[in-house]
Amino acid sequence: MKKYPIRFLSFLILVGFLFVGLPFHPIKAAPTVNYLTDQNGLPNYTVYKIFKDSHNMMWIGTFNGICRFDGHSFTKFHIDLPKPLNAVTDIVETHEGHIMFGTRKGLYLVEPERQTCVQVCPQISFVNCIGKIGQTLLIGSANGLWIYKNPEEAEPIKFENSVISKGNIVNDITDDGKGGAWLCSDEFLIHLNLKDRSLKKYKISKDLLTGNLRNICRSGDRIYIGTRNSGLLVFDPSTASTEPYIDLDCPVIADLNSDGKDLLYVATDGNGAYIIDTRKRQIVNTYRTNTADFPLPSNAVYTFWHDKTLGISWFGFATDGICYNYHRHPLFKIYRYKDLNTDGLPVRSFCIHDGDKAIGTQDGLWFVSEKRNIIRYFTSEEIGGRIVTNIQYFGGHFVIATYEKGLSILDPKTLELRHLDYNDNLKNGNFSRIEPLQDQRLFACSNTGIFVFDTDFNIVKHFHSRNSELPNAYICDILFDLTGKGWIGTMYSLAIYDPLTQTIQSRDFPEGFFDKESNLTFNLCRNGDMLAVSETSVFRSKSDLSEYTTLDLYQLNIGNIFFITENRQGKYWMGTDKGLFLFEKDLKNYCQFNENDNLPSLRFNRNEFQETPDGVFWLGNTKGLMYLTPQMQAGLNRKIYGKVALNHMTIANREVQPQDFQRQLEQQEISLSWNFGCQTLSVVPILLNYAKPQGRYYEWSLDGAEYRSSRDGETISPDKLSLGSHNLKIRLAGHEETATTWRISVSPSLIFYIETLLAVLLVFFAWYAKALKDKRIRFRNLLVRKHTMDLEIAARRAIRKQKEEEEKKRQEAQEAKMQAMYEKSRMNQNEYKALHKKVKDCMENDKPYTNPNLRITDLAAMVDCTPTKLSQMFNQHLRQNFFDYVNLYRVEEFKRRVASEKYSQYTVVAISETCGFKRSTFFATFKKFEHCTPTEYLQQHGTGHPSKNKADTPSANETATD
Repeated sequence: MKKYPIRFLSFLILVGFLFVGLPFHPIKAAPTVNYLTDQNGLPNYTVYKIFKDSHNMMWIGTFNGICRFDGHSFTKFHIDLPKPLNAVTDIVETHEGHIMFGTRKGLYLVEPERQTCVQVCPQISFVNCIGKIGQTLLIGSANGLWIYKNPEEAEPIKFENSVISKGNIVNDITDDGKGGAWLCSDEFLIHLNLKDRSLKKYKISKDLLTGNLRNICRSGDRIYIGTRNSGLLVFDPSTASTEPYIDLDCPVIADLNSDGKDLLYVATDGNGAYIIDTRKRQIVNTYRTNTADFPLPSNAVYTFWHDKTLGISWFGFATDGICYNYHRHPLFKIYRYKDLNTDGLPVRSFCIHDGDKAIGTQDGLWFVSEKRNIIRYFTSEEIGGRIVTNIQYFGGHFVIATYEKGLSILDPKTLELRHLDYNDNLKNGNFSRIEPLQDQRLFACSNTGIFVFDTDFNIVKHFHSRNSELPNAYICDILFDLTGKGWIGTMYSLAIYDPLTQTIQSRDFPEGFFDKESNLTFNLCRNGDMLAVSETSVFRSKSDLSEYTTLDLYQLNIGNIFFITENRQGKYWMGTDKGLFLFEKDLKNYCQFNENDNLPSLRFNRNEFQETPDGVFWLGNTKGLMYLTPQMQAGLNRKIYGKVALNHMTIANREVQPQDFQRQLEQQEISLSWNFGCQTLSVVPILLNYAKPQGRYYEWSLDGAEYRSSRDGETISPDKLSLGSHNLKIRLAGHEETATTWRISVSPSLIFYIETLLAVLLVFFAWYAKALKDKRIRFRNLLVRKHTMDLEIAARRAIRKQKEEEEKKRQEAQEAKMQAMYEKSRMNQNEYKALHKKVKDCMENDKPYTNPNLRITDLAAMVDCTPTKLSQMFNQHLRQNFFDYVNLYRVEEFKRRVASEKYSQYTVVAISETCGFKRSTFFATFKKFEHCTPTEYLQQHGTGHPSKNKADTPSANETATD
């Protein structure tokens, strides 16, 4: 045998050797009964009463208090009483929805919010029974009968004058069907008219009664009486006569109930339990320790309660707790024929042809021909291999593929079995799938490639990796479409057989095709499309590969997919290792089938299904061969009883308190707190129908979003819960009638407000700290700037002082120079004045200053003096240099002309030039003498000179000239 990758070997171990070593004979399935004692959570192993409330919850009354059961776990309710005073004698649900029960101490109400019990009507002691007659609650006790009014008040009804008389003891109560009640004391049967409170007693003959009366119930018009030592009696009100009823081989009747019509449910303390048809006056069912399909743990049955809606029988025992049969809605039928019962048979493959059935198992082969009344078993030694992997009908024979021992053929007429051993590869090959092509060729997939046989089972072709594009790997499946094209699934990829060229290729697939998927199996749709299945995905393609789609089912958590097929309604059957699924056409919505639907196992094998020409759908799994007739398939959309409840809930990873759990149970409300994020919520759903929970699938949706799947026992954790109200809807997969919606309220918590305040304060202090920091930075920057400016000012002052000192020295030097220069031409004051007058007259009359090139020599010539004397007059007499003296006249001339209308059309610069200024010195000179610019001068003196253009504006160089 060649070595193969670990993945393939693991696959073989999973689906090939799961049941190796099991006997080849059918295994009897275990009874679907659940047994529960104090080891499973019951308060005590002695059970006196079983009751079902309006929420479908079961209440169990024990020798040590009361508990609630949801099909998964028990919830105990504390009662502050010692044993045996807390032994529960009867249970009832009030009209307000409260659970009331009786004990040897008195009457109690359950308080689910506090997970405890409180006593009511303390005047009532030792409660024996509670009867619900219309809107009236009757309490039967050791000190008489009471009509319950409220938790503080009860109205007594006495039968005897003496309180301690035995005639006042009420052991049981039942309705009369007309608004009244029947009661039983130790010796009397009593009728109570509730309208006028009148009583009528019926004495039971001592010949019939050796003990006392224990319980009663009505069925039809008759009253049935259970006694402590005289068995079962019947009372006819029309004749007031009592007679013995059916002998149950036990004189002690522990419990007695009726469906109100024809059936009695009787529990005996020593001989099991019975269902009696009163119309036929016969026992229709018996439950004892030796009952084959429902064995009781003990024949000492203290209570028997039958749920006719779900078909469940509940039993309470003296020392063995409780047991009940799981609710089932048997949809599938397990194949049986004479002595062959496939219930428990590890069916690995099967083939049905013309009514004949070849059933391959993990250890041999069964052949059944109902037409010829034949059942034949072939051992693994006879067929040549232990595991029968596939069976097909071809050439008048059943062809049998085995793991490790090749192929065999069975003639259904002669039952001759022959092993094909004429080839070494055939003799010891591992074969997975065989498929006929138009009844002319048979293709057999193996670990050494694909063998092609003719109708005489001769090899006509052997495809392998050396003569085709098949990979050197195990071939898992082959199926031919309507065009004869063969789709081949291998361990690594997809290959195609072309019937025209009779070749196999594994390339040139369209982009995005599923050709790289491993371990593919195939099935044909009714329109000719091909379905391909990997472990977690489903692919559908046209036969010409022109259209193809992919659907990933991994998020549904349905396990490994072993087959898929389309039914006549266009829906898809899907077999997995987690059960059987029926998908709608969109492959999104689905129903799941498990052991409650009479599937003997949740694990299916690859491609083990077949639809016969009569429309019967056959399925094989690891524990049997099943089928669905067309009539049975019409009931696939059956109604599922029971609603989804929550078995467990945690908020913020803490289990909820009883009061919160009770609120969600009764009001379907869940409250969550929000403080910068919602509390985490996790819930575990359970369907209250008391069926086997294993294998169930639930679907849940938050706020109407697409459904998501969850397996039984897995937690559902809705995320992205924001402030406000949300709706969490949970249902059994595919069954809207089981859905329950919980309203999730998310509101801010006190912590949220505290955290918000702290956050605001934190932000404020952070802002304030930042503001202080910024202020300090700004102040520091200001100090730096001030210091810098102070340094700059000090530097400027030093430079200015240095310049002033230098200027002073220059002037002193110039004056000294001038003194030396003018030493030879001394002039007195009168001469200065005379020369000054001549210069002034010349300037005013001749206006030589209008000449922009006027020099001191020119002016000296005009006043008839030397330039030296004229310079001496300016510097020593006027203390003014020549240029300032001339420019001053020019400025005054400008001021006169700019105010004249004559020059209104001239620009400022043009006027200055007529006054003797040069453009380069005008603005600086004007500002030096007038301490403002020409424009500012015009604005200050209101001169309406219109010439305001660019030429009027001094350049940067001009304004900077001083």
